[in-house]
Amino acid sequence: MSLRPETARAEGGLQAILDRQAVRHILVNEMMFVARDKDQQIIAGMDLKDDDILSILMEADPESTDLQQIMEKAKDPEWIGQIFQTGMKHIVEQQDFTPGVQLSEKLVHMVRMLEKIADPADQEQLADLVARSVAELDNEMISLVHSRDVRNLFGGRLFDNVIGELPDERFAEVADGLAHMAEAPGEQGRAAALSHEVLMDTEKGRRLESERQTREAQEKEERELRFSRLKEKLQWIQRGDEAGPLDPNLKAELPGIVMELYGIGYGQTADEVLAWFTEKLTDPNPELGAWAAESLSQILEGLIAAGLTDQASRLAEMLSQWFATETVFSPACERICRQLKELEQALLERDPFGEVHPILDALSMIQSGKTPRDPAMQAMAAGSLRELATDGLLKILFREFMTNERGHQKAASRNLARLGDAPVEELLDILRESEDSTERVRILQVITEIGAPAIPNIIGRIIRNEPWYVLRNLVYLLGRVGKEPQAADLAPLLLHANQRVQMEALKSLQRIGGKCRAEILLSVLPKVDDALKMSIVETLSIIKAREAVPLLVEMLQAKPSGSASLKADLEEKICNTLGNIGAREALPALSEIADSKGFFGVRSYSEKVKIAAGKAVASITRR
Repeated sequence: MSLRPETARAEGGLQAILDRQAVRHILVNEMMFVARDKDQQIIAGMDLKDDDILSILMEADPESTDLQQIMEKAKDPEWIGQIFQTGMKHIVEQQDFTPGVQLSEKLVHMVRMLEKIADPADQEQLADLVARSVAELDNEMISLVHSRDVRNLFGGRLFDNVIGELPDERFAEVADGLAHMAEAPGEQGRAAALSHEVLMDTEKGRRLESERQTREAQEKEERELRFSRLKEKLQWIQRGDEAGPLDPNLKAELPGIVMELYGIGYGQTADEVLAWFTEKLTDPNPELGAWAAESLSQILEGLIAAGLTDQASRLAEMLSQWFATETVFSPACERICRQLKELEQALLERDPFGEVHPILDALSMIQSGKTPRDPAMQAMAAGSLRELATDGLLKILFREFMTNERGHQKAASRNLARLGDAPVEELLDILRESEDSTERVRILQVITEIGAPAIPNIIGRIIRNEPWYVLRNLVYLLGRVGKEPQAADLAPLLLHANQRVQMEALKSLQRIGGKCRAEILLSVLPKVDDALKMSIVETLSIIKAREAVPLLVEMLQAKPSGSASLKADLEEKICNTLGNIGAREALPALSEIADSKGFFGVRSYSEKVKIAAGKAVASITRR
């Protein structure tokens, strides 16, 4: 009958168990007592196992649970001590995988239940046992137990006894733990605050407070003395240029002085020295600038090693601003780049969607080539970005970029755009398969922000001769991230079978710019249909391509073919283009057309072409 339900079911059920034991009758409400001595007896008729009793003690509501049967057993002090020790063993065994808050709650609940069922004559002995056991727990658990309002347990003896068991060093750590817990909101925070107050009002608490005040006074005096000495060394900086050249010994000491200022709590003065250093980064004297960079690199390394995260982040932001504009590669620059990269790695691991990433911005701008850089600096920045763009980070950013499940889609897009060429291939894969226009726009924006590092990937896809709708997007991208060398990659696409690809290639070629545009346009002009010819002629007008004049004049003279209306439109555009270019060598042909005489008696032109030719002649002659 003492079996748990699940155990009984596993053994075939209650009837099967009774049959095996040859039990035919069960007496109800029968109770038997076995005498221990003239004062004590234990329950025999309802023999609860200790594990069952322990479960009741740890989980039952003392106000609603009938504890009469257990209280009979509790008359044996050895038994109640054994039950408590068993409970403590269970708690200790669960410490590695159960939060301390839950375990402390179970422990205090069990102690309250034991206090309720224990014989008054045994409570002092039980309080001693509990206190010794609690004192053997780690300091954090002791603090958690005291944050559960145990001040009145066993008439206050438990609280006093635990404190008495703790040596001074552990007492101090428990007190500090309680002080930290007292900052939490809610009932437990208030209980922790009261317990801490009582704790510090004990003899040990008063002695600890006195010792700490004395030590703090001594440390303050020492800090002030050290600060006074450091200030004397920093007078040179305060005097500025009047102080003359910086003493070599002081130059060597300054990074250490900054670290010491932070260490003794004079961060404002340390920040002032850092500001002075950052000014020297751009000093006209290159040697002084190099020394400042090297010194700041040492300080940054010291701040990181010391765990001064806020100070390191502020310095990193200042260095990022300098780093973003530095154009000369140096060992100090390389060292700072490595340190900034390591800091950024930690920031991205903590929050991949953070909005403020000056380090990432600086690295991205350097490797993008948007401003002239030492190639070694660009390579260094590109290498750092590749190390930052881990598979894990890219997976997180792409998931958010595609789903916006955390509401950080914009941040994911922005950070993907800062990581150089690492995300480009996957972005192009998504672009190729996407059927969502909004999604395609987002991808195009990200690749455009990546800039020049995406060019090899884009050209590689163009060479693969993707479907026209993919090519159109690739050509669009090349027009936004490419430079003059990429104009040659666009040339074949002006002759593509799909008109939309042709038009996108023309727009991208115009956007890229460069001297080779006119040459490319003139090479394809005779080969394309009249509709595209008109667009090319208009582009030649926009870029004022003088080298196009002979071919344009030849086109005006050529025998008309195809649609007369379309031909007239093209000739009108040619006249307008010649007038905009302003080439005087085109005047004879334009004048002949404007006078309606037919060119060499062979051609006649529509009225709108004659008018356009006349305007072109007037425009050229006015110059």
